[in-house]
Order: sequence, then C-alpha cells, then structure tokens
Amino acid sequence: MRKISNRTVARAAGVILAISIIGRLLGFVREQVIAARFGTSMFTDSYIMAFTLPNLIYVIIGGALATALIPVFTEIMAKSGKETASRMSSTIINSSLLGMLLLCALGIWAAPVLVAIIAPGFSGEISQLTIKLSRIMFPCILFMALSLLLGGILNSLKNFAVPAFTSVAFSAVIIAAVYLLVPVWGVYGLAVGTLVATLAQVLIQLPALKKMGVTYYPEIDFTHPGVLRVWELMAPAMVGISINQLYITIDRILASSLVIGSISALNFASRLMFLPYNLFVAAINTAVFPTLSEQAAQQDYSAMAKTTVFGLNLIAFFTIPAAVGLFVLGEPLVRLLFEHGAFDSRSTQMTVFALNFYVIGLYSQGAYNIMNRTFFALQDTKTPVKIGLLTVFINLICSLLLIGPLAHGGLALGTSIAATCNMVVVYTLLRRRLTSLPEKQLFFTLGKIILASVLMGVVVHLADLYLIQIWDRTYIKNQILHVSSCVGLGIFAYLLLVIQMRIEEVDYIKNRIMQYWKSKRAG
Repeated sequence: MRKISNRTVARAAGVILAISIIGRLLGFVREQVIAARFGTSMFTDSYIMAFTLPNLIYVIIGGALATALIPVFTEIMAKSGKETASRMSSTIINSSLLGMLLLCALGIWAAPVLVAIIAPGFSGEISQLTIKLSRIMFPCILFMALSLLLGGILNSLKNFAVPAFTSVAFSAVIIAAVYLLVPVWGVYGLAVGTLVATLAQVLIQLPALKKMGVTYYPEIDFTHPGVLRVWELMAPAMVGISINQLYITIDRILASSLVIGSISALNFASRLMFLPYNLFVAAINTAVFPTLSEQAAQQDYSAMAKTTVFGLNLIAFFTIPAAVGLFVLGEPLVRLLFEHGAFDSRSTQMTVFALNFYVIGLYSQGAYNIMNRTFFALQDTKTPVKIGLLTVFINLICSLLLIGPLAHGGLALGTSIAATCNMVVVYTLLRRRLTSLPEKQLFFTLGKIILASVLMGVVVHLADLYLIQIWDRTYIKNQILHVSSCVGLGIFAYLLLVIQMRIEEVDYIKNRIMQYWKSKRAG
C-alpha cells in the first residue's frame, strides 16, 4: 500500500509542481511589476489591505468548503456514482454562491466599517482610498470561492493540472492590467484587473469539468446526506483551514499603525517566503489529500501514517534548505527581484528585515498543513479548530510583545513562533490518532535534512561574501550572475549531501526519475 500510494502522491505532486513553477514564476513577475509601479507606498498598502477583506472571507469560507467537499465527494462517487456526486456538489456550489452574494453586498455596503476594523491605523486619504478599492474587489469572493470548489472536484477526480493552472491565469491578467489599466486609472485599474483575474480562474476550469463528466444541476437539495455532511465538516474547518491567512491578517492589522510601507514590506517578504511553500508544500498537500481520504475511507490507518510521514519528509526536503537559502541570500534576492522603479533601497531593507523572521517558520507551516489534511481526511475537524484558536492567540500575544522592539520584523517573528507551536501541538495529537506513525524514519530524515541544509548555508554564505568582492552589484547583469551562482552552488551542494546521506524519500524520487528516463529511452 505504501508503494502504491507514494507513487500516486509523487506523480500528482510532480504534475502540480511543474505547473506551479510556471504559475509562481509568473506570480513573481506580477509582484515585480506592482512593486516597480507603486513601491512600498500608500497605494500599495491601500491595495493590499483592500484585498485582505475579500481574500480573508475566501480563505475561511471557500477553503473550508473545498476541504470538506473533497472527502465527501470522493466517498459518494465511490459508493453511488458520478451523477449522485454531481448533484451533491451542485447543491454546495449553488447555496455557496447565494451566501457569497449576500456577503458581497454586505461587504460593499459596510466597507467603511470593515476598513476601520482591519486597518485601524489608516486615516484620511489612505483610509478613503482603501474603502473605494475594497468595494471594487469585494465581488472577488464569488469567483475565488467558486474556483476553489471547482478545483476541489477536479482534484477528487485526480485532475490536478487544470486547478493548478488557475494561478497562471490570475497572474497573467493582473500583469496585463498593470500595463493596460493602471496608466489610465491608477491603482483603481489594478483593483479592476484583480477582479477580472478571479473570474478567469473560474472560466478555465469549466471545460475540464464537462470533459470529465461532471454535470451541473440548477438545484438546491439540503436533504441530501452528503450536503449535510459537507456543512457539518465545513463549520469547524473554517477556523482550522485559515490559520496561515489569519496570521497574515493579524500582521497587517497591527502594521497599519506603523510607518507607511510596513504592510507592503510584510507582503513582499511573505510572497518571497511563500514561493517555496506554494511551489512544493501546496503541491504535496494537494496530491496527498485525496490519497489520505481514500485510505481513511478504507480505514487503512497504517497506510495513512506512512503517507503522512512521507509527505512530511518531502516537505522538509524542500522547505528547510529553502528557508536557509532565503535567510542567507535574502538581501541580494530582494534587490534583484523587486528593487526597480518606485521600489528603492529603503524598501529592500524593510522587506529583508521581515523575511529573515518569516523563514524561521517555513517548515512549521508546511508540516502543520499536511497534518491538518490528515485530520480532515479522518473527518475530524474539531481538533485542528481548537489548536488553531490557541495558536492565533499565541500569534497575537507574540506580535504585540515584539512589535515594539522589532517593528514589522516583530510581527513576522510572532507568526513564525505561533506556527512552530501549532506544528508541535498538532503532531502530539496526531500521534495519538495514528499510533503506527514511523517516527524513527521521520526524525532521522529530519535530522539529516537539517544538517545538509546548514552545511549548504555555509557554502552559499562563503560564496556570497566572495562574489560581493568581485562583482559590482549596481548592474542588473551582475546581480543575476551573483544570485544564480549562489543558488546553483547551493542546490548542487545540498543535493550532493542528501544523496550521500541516503535519505529514503530522496532515493525514491531519484529512482522514479531514472525509471522515467529509462522508459522514455525504451519508447
């Protein structure tokens, strides 16, 4: 069972990863063009806070709905067929859209009050601008939630490529808006472009659903047992699935009282920190969840334990060296990626300061999310909720204590501390549910990866110091050579170390790649 499930997870994660690389690279281009146009200014702070409102609702409600829908849709399809599952999902979609329409109308009407709550430090011109932008972007919640639900259905049917491609469409539309609409309408053009981008995420998934035989029914049947089960799972999942977003929201609320640019610096730092997260952790989580759901439905808890640890080790393999690399190369990376146009050296220093604290919690956030998925696959959403409430409280306390001495850096550090506490508590409770967790394999692998990452960090740091002396970094060409040389050397050193350490998951990936190339040559 382990071999089969791991092969499924690895194959699905590979598909998602390939598309995600394109999406995240384009996402960085999106952040670059926004940074170059507006820098860490009042306009960027206002746009970020205005989008925080609909995005928070989307994460809490849409994310919880999609997470609750996947195991129920999978179970109904296996027992009763695709038509019954389609009717159930249609009811969820239709009722969700009605609810989102109501929330959208309320959000537009109550925008002044909502902005005062999430940005208490805003006043005057920046407050009025945020209110106007939030009213333009509030309808985004309709399209973002629908996109997530459609993506959940496609993932249940083992179609991972199309939902992963939605991020490509989102970034492409916003980039186009920066060049076509912003010169005419200013930051309002960016808000309109964001709204259109969320609509594009829905439209590109419709042909795939039709092709896979999923039928839409214009009906709402609350008596369907599957619908009732989704709502039952969704209610507590609303808190559990939104922990990461709540961390970011708390940071932004508190940062609104700091100097202008603090919100933007936190945003750009989190974007850079979440690049490896979105590339690797999201791909692994998305691929693991349907497999965990199937194993839970079969009550194969031993296989669930092995799949969970396999996922945790894969996440460690990618996120720990990424965190070390971002810490060592934070300043040259931020300068290369963002320091153009309105984004000046002050913006770079503010962003790097936050990034150094954010990366501390990178692995913790990834590990928490995959263990959270295990609880959801077991249809236990109460445990993650209790832990989530506790860690949000820890995050708030840490942020309040650290914002004084460290300003916006203290907010980033508070997030990392809370994420680590979250991970430890979730793991402690999970090992009680899955008593057959192969802990020796987990911690032995984790120790090897940490050692390899630290050694890699030393190599990269020495290379960074050497290259600073020989290349004039005022030229963009030299910046590219500097960063690419350090990153390339770091990847080479890390891979060399982990291969020599004989890590099981690394051997598995290596063997799969070799088998793939052998089959290609034989074909």
